Amino acid sequence: MTHLLPRSRTRGLLVGLATVPLLALTALPAMASAPARVALPSPNLPSLTGTTTPLDPTTQLPLRVYLAERAGLAAAATAVADPGNPAYAQYLTPVRYQQQFGTTAAETTAVGAWLSAQGMTITATTAHYIAVTATVAQADTAFDTQVSEYDSTVTEFGQTFLVREPGVVGGFSVPATLDGDVASVTGIDQLDLPDQSGGKTAALSPRSPAERTAATATAAAKASTTNDFQCSRYWGQYTDQIPAAYGHTTAPAQLCGYTPDQLRRAYGVGSSPDTGKGVTIAIISSDYKPTMLADANEFFTKHGEAGFAPGQFADLILPTVNSSCADVDIQPDPEEPIDVESAHIAAPDANILNVATDCDELTNGGYLQTWLDGMTPVVDQHLADIVSGSFGIQEAAIAPADTAAWDPIFQQGALEGIGFDFSTGDSGDEVGFPTDPNFSDVHNTQFPATDTWATAVGATSLEIGAGGTVLGDQAWGDNTSDFNAAGTGYVQAPPGTSTGGSGGGISTMFAEPGYQRNVVPAAQATDNGTGPAARTIPDVSTDGGNLWWIGYTGAVTDGVFDEIPEGGATSGASPLFAGLEADAIQALGHPLGFVNPALYRLNATPAVRDILPVNPADPPIVRGEQQGFGPVLPNELVTLGEDTTLTVSRGYDESTGLGDLTK
Repeated sequence: MTHLLPRSRTRGLLVGLATVPLLALTALPAMASAPARVALPSPNLPSLTGTTTPLDPTTQLPLRVYLAERAGLAAAATAVADPGNPAYAQYLTPVRYQQQFGTTAAETTAVGAWLSAQGMTITATTAHYIAVTATVAQADTAFDTQVSEYDSTVTEFGQTFLVREPGVVGGFSVPATLDGDVASVTGIDQLDLPDQSGGKTAALSPRSPAERTAATATAAAKASTTNDFQCSRYWGQYTDQIPAAYGHTTAPAQLCGYTPDQLRRAYGVGSSPDTGKGVTIAIISSDYKPTMLADANEFFTKHGEAGFAPGQFADLILPTVNSSCADVDIQPDPEEPIDVESAHIAAPDANILNVATDCDELTNGGYLQTWLDGMTPVVDQHLADIVSGSFGIQEAAIAPADTAAWDPIFQQGALEGIGFDFSTGDSGDEVGFPTDPNFSDVHNTQFPATDTWATAVGATSLEIGAGGTVLGDQAWGDNTSDFNAAGTGYVQAPPGTSTGGSGGGISTMFAEPGYQRNVVPAAQATDNGTGPAARTIPDVSTDGGNLWWIGYTGAVTDGVFDEIPEGGATSGASPLFAGLEADAIQALGHPLGFVNPALYRLNATPAVRDILPVNPADPPIVRGEQQGFGPVLPNELVTLGEDTTLTVSRGYDESTGLGDLTK
């Protein structure tokens, strides 16, 4: 559901005038009425509970007051994205956009003057927001609320902790004189209130440093079991013995990792004249590697492919980026190489703009603000035709005030012919992940993929045979069973434990958009009739479950270039899809802009490969678990195609969306 400000209304109240002598009214005391207010989106997390205590009135708050765009923006953006509308693809330049829909000088002045009158200190003014510092007392008065801390206890691993989180008690509003000028106020949820548990955060994608460290340690601990295991360079190249499972005593050997050529062939762009030429893809990255261009060129050269031509790759480094972005714990963050190289695999002649954002934001609201800051100059200056982001936060950990700031940027991009692709996450329906009990039992989709103005990209497990032929494709859902010590059975019977799967499900924040009606089954959109029809993700999927090679400095040894099979998951699927879009833009001769309305018209056509459910009695299996930070672990059986509780069905489903784009 988009966050729109209610317009003020004049209300009259006539109470029994026919039975009250009019002269008697003159004797009644005058009644003072409170100044009219306009409600704003709440700054509280949906999961916020506990005992409330007002914060110290002198506590400093860094706030952003987002300005409202002019009326008609959403309708105009919808029209240019709809292939059935006469305005389709009639895009605006940034200058024309600002003239027709941007915030005005009068609006900015009015809001700024009001903020100053409240005693707040203005620290920055942009075309989209006014940043201020304010005390809690000033915020309480200005927004007619009470900024407070919420205290609750959680129990994890047998220990109970006090958790302190910021929020407000009461509503959140501005005077009616600012109706239509203020869209949202953010920053309260970013206030740091240290708690005994070390802080409660929801699952972020890409993986946090702690998760990457744990993955590395796990791979290292099991590496001694690899011996002389031989992985396959294409699906089914080798077959190995396994303890009996699903009626089989042999299984295909796990893949080493697909090459750029294999992926290009599978997606039908290996020999295509459409290579993304003339198209620019912007990668929004919480990462910055000074060696990225050299690494990519070395990687593609090693695989017999062309790297980046002069001027084809560029960095846009935001002022907030600091040295921590190149800092590493045990392994460097592979996110930027995954995104840049995957987009180049699918669209080798497209321009890539890596937008490096702040790597130090430690709260969910801070991450959202940082990522939005990365997208904003791309839209304001029309620096790209497609934006790809391999990140997200569970909806239960996001305040409505934070998401409300995104839609105007999405809609501005749509009007300028810019599309936005986001990964759906790598933990299926998120049930049981992370361990925090506040989230572990919640079907929790990931923003910004859930936004109705974004294209949510999920992942499949693509089986590429010799010569790039597609032999099979199923929903990405890996479940692993360890061999027992004797190699005669399993520690846990197959399918075993989920080790990753494509994100999907229904949103708790956004209603079902028009382009999904009549395509998404009603039972999925309404959670089997338990609620109104909601936004469902993903929209589309590409490979991610079966990894591909990625090369970058520090992949294995700090300061040294190397390659690892780390290209997959939805972090790889989103830029891979963005590359395919770039190819389509070149073929069509015009930008696709917000692609969802056109994309859903491809439902049940040969343009999209419908991903069907696997046979649970005889699902696809491989011997060996693929590790991005280490060698294949051979004494494991991986069962493919079963993505937590997300269902796979003929047609649209909440695990793969419309399907994959393989040929």
